[in-house]
Order: sequence, then C-alpha cells, then structure tokens
Amino acid sequence: MKHWIGRRVVVQRRDGGKVTMEGTLKAWDGIQERIVLAPGDISVPFQAIAKIEQANHSPALNSIGYMVNHSIQFDNAVYFRSSVMVWRGDTLAAYQAVLTAHDAETVTLSNGMRLRKDEHRFVVRSLRGRS
Repeated sequence: MKHWIGRRVVVQRRDGGKVTMEGTLKAWDGIQERIVLAPGDISVPFQAIAKIEQANHSPALNSIGYMVNHSIQFDNAVYFRSSVMVWRGDTLAAYQAVLTAHDAETVTLSNGMRLRKDEHRFVVRSLRGRS
C-alpha cells in the first residue's frame, strides 16, 4: 500500500469509529502500524482498518444536457470549457466539442471550426462526480 502514498483513498473502519473516511494517504507507518490521512493528519491504526481502496472520483458526463440559447449560456460554456454536443438538424456534428469563443452569429470550437448559431444546436452536458 505504500505505492498509494499521495493518492486519494477511502478507508473503511471496523473499530466503531467513523465507518468510512476519505482523504489523501500521507504516510504508511509500518513501525507504529498506522496510516496517516490528510487533511488533518488523521492517524488510523492498522487493526482498525477493514478495507482500503483508491478513491474513484473521475467525473463523468451527465446523460441529459440543456440547450444553449442565450449569450450568457455561451459565455459560461466557453469559460468553464464545458463538453458540448453540436447538432445540425438530426445529425450529430460533434460529440464532445469545447467552445473557445462566440459572437452574435457564430461559435468557434477548440479545433478552430466556426459554426453558425442559426444552423446548429448546442447542448451542454455538465460533469458529475461519483455519488
């Protein structure tokens, strides 16, 4: 487990303390038989640990998005580098495009392509973490 030092972990306890703890594994102390979690330098004895696993908080895209219609929505999509699906009629033109700029009539994608707003629909799919 020493190779997990510096990584986010989830610790399930069996000693009646807080059942599940999450943090960054700061130290693995074989001499004192304990681990140390950050933040807070929380010390957990080996005998109190039922299970340690690497935390999996990789975000995923929501399956449902919202149509981008207003200038402020385009501004936010550019600012937050949101994943955007681009539709032209019933055809998917881009699955995970990133908007880099927009004006009253056009949108510029990260690959340099410029698309007309009146010919395309833009659907933002926000990120969600593991629940």
